[in-house]
Amino acid sequence: MTIENDLVVKFGSAANSQDTISTLQHYMKIYDLSVDDLYIKWEQFSYHNKDKYAANSFSEPVLHEFKSYMQQQMEKKVSASITSSSSVTPSIKKPKLLVPNANSPSMFGLAIPNTPTLKKRRIETGGTPTEAPKSSPLGITELPLSATKTPANLKAATEADKCLVTLNVDNVQKSEGIDLEEGSSKVKIAPFYDAKKYKFRTMRQSLLDTADVLDEQIDIFTEVVQKHYNLKPSDIGDPTYQQQSEIYTVGRIVPDAVNADGPLNIDSLALETSRSTGIGRRIRLNFEKLQDVSVFPGQIIALRGKNANGEYFVIEEILKIPYLNSPVSDPETIQDAQMSLDNRSMKVVVTSGPYTSANDLDYTNLQDFVTRINTTIKPHVLIMFGPFLDITHKLVSTGQIPEFSGLKQQPRTLDEIFAKVIAPILKQIDSRIQVILVPSTKDVVSKHAAYPQDSLDRRSLSLPKNFKCFTNPSTFQLNEIFFGCSNNDIYKDLREVTKGGNVFQRNRFDRVSEHILEQRRYYPVFPGGIKTRKIEDKNGKPVFEHISGADLDVPYLGLTEFIGDIIPDVILIPSELTHFARVVQNVIMINPGAFVRPNGGRGTYVEMSIEAPDMENEKMTRIDDVYLHCLWKRSRIDILTA
Repeated sequence: MTIENDLVVKFGSAANSQDTISTLQHYMKIYDLSVDDLYIKWEQFSYHNKDKYAANSFSEPVLHEFKSYMQQQMEKKVSASITSSSSVTPSIKKPKLLVPNANSPSMFGLAIPNTPTLKKRRIETGGTPTEAPKSSPLGITELPLSATKTPANLKAATEADKCLVTLNVDNVQKSEGIDLEEGSSKVKIAPFYDAKKYKFRTMRQSLLDTADVLDEQIDIFTEVVQKHYNLKPSDIGDPTYQQQSEIYTVGRIVPDAVNADGPLNIDSLALETSRSTGIGRRIRLNFEKLQDVSVFPGQIIALRGKNANGEYFVIEEILKIPYLNSPVSDPETIQDAQMSLDNRSMKVVVTSGPYTSANDLDYTNLQDFVTRINTTIKPHVLIMFGPFLDITHKLVSTGQIPEFSGLKQQPRTLDEIFAKVIAPILKQIDSRIQVILVPSTKDVVSKHAAYPQDSLDRRSLSLPKNFKCFTNPSTFQLNEIFFGCSNNDIYKDLREVTKGGNVFQRNRFDRVSEHILEQRRYYPVFPGGIKTRKIEDKNGKPVFEHISGADLDVPYLGLTEFIGDIIPDVILIPSELTHFARVVQNVIMINPGAFVRPNGGRGTYVEMSIEAPDMENEKMTRIDDVYLHCLWKRSRIDILTA
């Protein structure tokens, strides 16, 4: 195909004239551009002049101004290279801080980045595995369980069921739980998501699908901001375009350097636009006029400000994105929920893996816990987060599988470990107690190692019918109450960039929770977190090995958003950080903590005591003909030792 044909294909039939083709070829020679590069510059020029010229106009004045536009870009690039090269002193070896230059735009519309690009040294974690005394015929090394047990004094460091934190202790009595003598639990469990959408094939991401999803996120929030603040479409402008007037804009917070790897600061942030607003270009942000700031990479943010010099966008105001509505129920639903429990409170218990220490695969703590579940705790519903058998566990990843006592035949595969060791323990849970399993991307028995994640297969795990396997994340109802669950550590992965003393006066868990609620999805960070460990290569040099991370499947991130345009009454997100239970924007946010500590000590779990709904009770708010659930008023949260 000739260059003339390429130009017609790219620019369309409107450019199919000898004069236009000759002019475009002339521009390609002058500025040393390919057909694709020339077309990209034409798109940029057309967008910035869409109100001045008709679409697909190739008249002589338009082409002449197009040439001037490219000339200005070229002059800026030359000026930037001269400025940067003249400021370098070869004799000075001491690294210097990079100072923003008003005349040095980069290929993304950014000035010199302030983001550190050097990788920080990570502290080495974990020791070398214990030497194996023998191997199985399949090549799996077997260790006696006693050889990897945590010392008994660590496991007995605390007493079981000792209360550590209580929320709403004065207003709600602790629930007695289910009466096993009366019969099975009468709590109705209803999933509030489409399970078929989670059964996608992983490791099939395409750049086009990824770009479409990320772009759609910005467009959706742009519509939300326009509607909430009564803005016209013309009020939303391109922040990368130099102009003296203030505009409103919506985009994504990103580092100002594409290869950034390190902690960000308030001077190293940029805004990424959507294709419809700014052709996906980026512009550096200036927060000097703001007193208090809390932002993070991946956040969709609405701003008011202006780009006076073409190098950075000066923010005058960060527009608050409205929260979604709280769920409501009609009187009939409230009455049914009240009668189903005979007007008594409901008890929900929440646990989160890992269920063994970092040094062994001993499930004794889980066995003891199941015994207490049946005898003393007696919840109506038990929610269990994975991982149940962690693929990143030291013994699993190195193949040093121990011998399990009490088995006639030792497990030969990792799936058999779950079937012969873990499943028998879970089956001991009383059949009248309903159990919900939410997987982790680190679960050995999960065949879907990406987030969002498909549910576990109850039948293949040989679990009874009182077990229900939900997706990660998932939204479901327990009677009238909406629960939101996500097993991806957003509290650890969300690295805020803050400014102002008032920000630090607030609890960090509250700030992160507000970001989750405002962004309307369970994991708003992009790109996701990553976990590595330091090892030595064949030459003895230290290298960093990828262990796990957020494992985001970007084209399907829509499945991580809140469902039904409502915020759940309670959101459960396990984290490696300290356990907590807090009320944020009338939503109960809970991190149950790890069930077993890495050293083998007792971890934590959560008991929720929820009063039955009562339309005549002042704890419930009536709006027209429906009632707000007001769960935070009629719930007690106890965090106890496991």
